[in-house]
Amino acid sequence: MLKETFYNVDKKKYFKQVLLLTIGILIFSIYAGILLPFNNLGTGGALGLALVLHKYTNINIGTAQLLINIPLFYIGYKYVGKKFMILTGIVILLSSFLIDYLPLIITPVNLNDKIVATIFSGILSGIAMCCILISGGSTGGSDITGKYFVKKFNLNLPTVFLVQDIVIYFVIWIAYDIKYVMYALIMSFVRNQTMRGIQKFLSAYIQCTIITNNTDELVEIINTEMHRGSTIIDVEGGYSHEKKRMIILVIQQNELYQLRQIVNKHCPKAFITVNSINTIMGNFKEHSYRL
Repeated sequence: MLKETFYNVDKKKYFKQVLLLTIGILIFSIYAGILLPFNNLGTGGALGLALVLHKYTNINIGTAQLLINIPLFYIGYKYVGKKFMILTGIVILLSSFLIDYLPLIITPVNLNDKIVATIFSGILSGIAMCCILISGGSTGGSDITGKYFVKKFNLNLPTVFLVQDIVIYFVIWIAYDIKYVMYALIMSFVRNQTMRGIQKFLSAYIQCTIITNNTDELVEIINTEMHRGSTIIDVEGGYSHEKKRMIILVIQQNELYQLRQIVNKHCPKAFITVNSINTIMGNFKEHSYRL
């Protein structure tokens, strides 16, 4: 099933990597090649600098993006990883081509509303970047330096992107119109929130409690199929005073579908509750897609 393939991180991993990379490149190219230039919007990172070069030198946006990213490949290759840079190179080459040629295939539209265009661009760029980052690549530019800072200092990736964009916007503010920067800041904030929302949807920590008469079998299946530990507590029903046992385990959001399938199959009458958890400390393995 499609759901099982998506929620199980390790299942058909190569297929999902290629699929997410393709979707991410296409969405990013539409955002960078159609939405931004034809609605006169700016952005941060290498793409923002590429838009400035396009405006003042008439170099194609995709070509300018490619030229700006060439020096950053050294940083990525040396400090981030070879596989990451190979995928990033594929993203940059394909997106640079599509950014320049998509406007010839898809008729660009000026939305005539900068706020709507800014918000929509922020959402699209956030989705595109999540797809590309989950697949192991990046769009280059500040993505490379962002990955470097995350790996070096264990920082939050969306926050690093936001800080980098603010620095670039400050430079653009000195050279160009403040309105250009203000809309770009709104877009950056929307992108940041979109990425946070996707990350939370996929990898948020949740605590599940399962009350059932079949705890031993269920715990064994959870250990074997989900590779998650659990705690068993003896409980008593407040109304029936029937003795039962309760399983407590912590999983990630993308694993909830698999847990439901297991419980429905082996303990269809089990009582389940799910609660959000903000922080986990100690021995807990990530079983989710990561940005």
